[in-house]
Amino acid sequence: MTPQRPDGDTSARVPAVPRLDDPSTSNEMQLLFDRTDWASTPLGPVDTWPADLRSIVDVCLSSGFPMLVCWGPELVMIYNDGYRTMLGQSKHPAALGRPVRDVWPEVWDVIGPMFDGVLGGGPATWVEDEQLVVDRFGFLEEAYFTWSYGAIHDERGGVVGVLNVATETTAKVLAERRVRVSTELTSALVGAADPAEVRDRALGVLRAHTADHLGVDLTWGRPDEAPDGRHVVPVVEPGLSAPTAHLLLTENPRRPWDASLQVFAELCASQIAMALSGIRHLQDERHRAESLAELDVAKSDFFANVSHELRTPLALIAGPVEDALGTDGLSPELRERFELIRRNTDRLTGLVDRLLDLTRLESGAVEPHWVPADVEELTTGIAENFRPAIERLGLELDVVCDELDREVHVDVDMFERIVLNLLSNALKFTPEGRIGVRLVAHEQGYAVSVTDTGIGIAERDLERVFDRFRQLDRSDDRRSREGAGIGLALVKQIVELLGGRITVRSAEGAGSTFTVVLPWGSAALDAAHRPSITPRPVASFLGEVDDWAPRASGAVAAVAVDADAADNGDTRAELPRPVLLVVEDNHDMRDYIVRHVVEDYDVVTVRDGVEALAQLRSARPSIVLADVMMPRMDGLTLVREIRADPALRDLPVVLLSARAGVDASAAGLEHGADDYVVKPFQPRELRARLSANLLRAQSRSRDGAWLRAILGALQEPFVVADASGAVVELNDAFHRTFGWSLADGPLEPPYPWATDGATGELDAANPAAEDRHRILRKGGGEAWVRVRSASVPGTADHEGFVLAVFDDETRERESRMRRELAARIAVDLAAADDLDQAVATAVTGFTVLFDGEVTLRVSPHRGEAVLLSPRGRVRAGELPDDVRRGLESGPRSHDALAGEKRDGLLLLPTAHESDCRAWVAFDEPRLVASDELIVGDLLAQAFGQAVDRVVAQQAREAKESQLEAAIESHRLIGHAVGVLIERHKVTGKQGFEMLRQASLNRNIKLREIAARVVETGQDPDTA
Repeated sequence: MTPQRPDGDTSARVPAVPRLDDPSTSNEMQLLFDRTDWASTPLGPVDTWPADLRSIVDVCLSSGFPMLVCWGPELVMIYNDGYRTMLGQSKHPAALGRPVRDVWPEVWDVIGPMFDGVLGGGPATWVEDEQLVVDRFGFLEEAYFTWSYGAIHDERGGVVGVLNVATETTAKVLAERRVRVSTELTSALVGAADPAEVRDRALGVLRAHTADHLGVDLTWGRPDEAPDGRHVVPVVEPGLSAPTAHLLLTENPRRPWDASLQVFAELCASQIAMALSGIRHLQDERHRAESLAELDVAKSDFFANVSHELRTPLALIAGPVEDALGTDGLSPELRERFELIRRNTDRLTGLVDRLLDLTRLESGAVEPHWVPADVEELTTGIAENFRPAIERLGLELDVVCDELDREVHVDVDMFERIVLNLLSNALKFTPEGRIGVRLVAHEQGYAVSVTDTGIGIAERDLERVFDRFRQLDRSDDRRSREGAGIGLALVKQIVELLGGRITVRSAEGAGSTFTVVLPWGSAALDAAHRPSITPRPVASFLGEVDDWAPRASGAVAAVAVDADAADNGDTRAELPRPVLLVVEDNHDMRDYIVRHVVEDYDVVTVRDGVEALAQLRSARPSIVLADVMMPRMDGLTLVREIRADPALRDLPVVLLSARAGVDASAAGLEHGADDYVVKPFQPRELRARLSANLLRAQSRSRDGAWLRAILGALQEPFVVADASGAVVELNDAFHRTFGWSLADGPLEPPYPWATDGATGELDAANPAAEDRHRILRKGGGEAWVRVRSASVPGTADHEGFVLAVFDDETRERESRMRRELAARIAVDLAAADDLDQAVATAVTGFTVLFDGEVTLRVSPHRGEAVLLSPRGRVRAGELPDDVRRGLESGPRSHDALAGEKRDGLLLLPTAHESDCRAWVAFDEPRLVASDELIVGDLLAQAFGQAVDRVVAQQAREAKESQLEAAIESHRLIGHAVGVLIERHKVTGKQGFEMLRQASLNRNIKLREIAARVVETGQDPDTA
């Protein structure tokens, strides 16, 4: 072991290696070096060491980089603090003064030859990231070092030792190795099909790299208590709380389990968890897709069964209706009703046929019947049949059919259905412009395209256009919201059955082009074994188009009052009838509603929400009955618009929809509707609901009229909020004062006028409250208000609410703050010691007080004029014209009438010796309150007084200085005259004359000549 000097043995004390004496630079190895008995080591006492050894040891001990000096043939070790950390607890401090071989026996087979090579005169060595298995903490440890061995030469050039400069790189090497393993693990887990494969791949990678762990396992269940040397890391998938598996790692005895190794293990576990999570999500998606496919099949079967079941009752409805219409003597009213039944029966029959065709196509029950056909004539005929309907709707139709140079075989019914559906679709979604049909030859057959200038399709919806039962949810100018989302899906199925393809090119607002490419086809070798698609005549499509054509809307004449009632003096006929606005896009439904309510109401009809809003704002009805599904603006949106309009928000609205169920009705009521009627409905029920809602609305209207009258009479800003704090009413004074209105709603906590994150909530639980705080004005700026509120508790008839009065104290508060600030400015002006301080105080104070750019001109009755702008001192010619005009204007030039805005404010003191004036230029013209004018006048007077006082004080100080200088001059001259009298025996007058003559001759002040005579004792001519 290293020989140590006994602490009490002072006789063995020897001079230490030269080192810095600064205590702040001392280190542990320096102190240990001083205590070591070097005489008992192979190196001997320190004072006998050669200069080369002493010098290199001094460098080693004072260096912060790990260094080791190995001296002599035994390679005795002397090292510094940096190297000490690499020795560990089991080698230090015993290694100091011992041979290297004794200290590092476990790695001598590696480093020994390197020492021998350097001692033998060989070149210096360099080893980077070398692994050494060392014993530093009582066990063999895997460690990595980068070091260099260099020879230490004596004066004669001989090698007397080795200098080892080294650093430990274990952390770097381990980090790089673990990154490689982690990357390999990530790559291996990509593409694993199931959890078992994830386990196999993960164990394959981790078992191939056992430097950090000797063994590894991955278990799905909860493992038993891990024995010593095994570490359990949970594998928790993202989104789950419980671990899916556990990673068991057996500790490597040469690599202690530290925090970095724990992080590496957790990283491996997280990569396994991500792989398992991906597989789980993939399996979930696969199961979901399978479930959707099964549901899709079940839905198709259901529609097929329902369609078949509907055919019988439809036939039993359509047959008697046709018989009745063929009867002579049918009254016009009954004929109109039977025609209504026939139109809607045909419509329902068409829907049933489309559902059946779609399900038959999907199930493979339909087969094309290939026959030769003139496709040009077919296309032209279909388009020409549509032309009257297209032109009746204000559109243009262009048909261009190129001549095809070869025979075409096609299923005629399927081809007609494709073109009819595409034309009908184009007409439905084209409010104005043109529709084009084009037939051209194609490299794979022939192509039919239908182009329109309609509303177009958003890019995000293009992939969903051909989905079954898909109605793209858009607020647009389509002619109708009716439809089951079958047409384009059916077209795609037919096109693919014919061996063709369909594409769409569209942009929102720029129209669409649907292109169908079909093969030339060929004659069928055998007769078809299955039927083709159900033929659907053009007339059925044109019947739907007729439903889209706008019909006259407006006021419907009221039914005449019964004549007997009028003769009997019944005055009820003289009462104004309530007005009902019917909003419905289906004209048959509009006519049906009007026929059943016209006895009780004056009815106005419109086709959609856009027309309804225009009608409402031009003539307010008594009640609104609106369909939910409409083009351009649906019923729910219409309700929101009505509730957001202060002039309409109390109008009763009843929604009418074919969507039944609690969710549908709840959605309508949540949007603000008063009632929700489901189609089909009984006319009596509809009339009863309209009447009940109208009565409730009239009652609310009376209450609202009283409330509005009371609120209108109040001059203070006033707010009414419900128990939750939502504002339900506010008066015109609140709107005028702060800019907010109910149209900015919903006005709920936190209110839009709240500041600093405060809600400003009106508390219904507090019977009475008073508070002062800031609120935001809608147009910008803030206001200080005093809020006085009182709550009205709820009863069985109504919920509780809060009444609050907002007193605007902004002007009073600003006036008080302005007076306080003006008082501080006046105090500062009174304390100013010089003109610069007075001017600076005025500029700063006026800028803050009046919120503008201040330009000052001060012309003292004694001294130079000062002109100060926001850019510093300037000349008059450098001022902007408007500022110069404002500064030079008179006191009455800027007078303004009440309510007029000013460009600036002139501050002009009066009755002061100095000419002082200030022009405050506003950023924008604004109103100037009377208290601002008063404060401005007072501060102007204070400023003028401060300038006069400072100027007078400066004048007094100048006079006093001159007087002191004159007294001092007389004293010096008298002293000098006394010197001349004593030296030359002259009179006082002669002595003074000598001084004066010398001053004139030498052009030096008399006082200075006198001072020289007094200081030097010489005559005036030479002093």
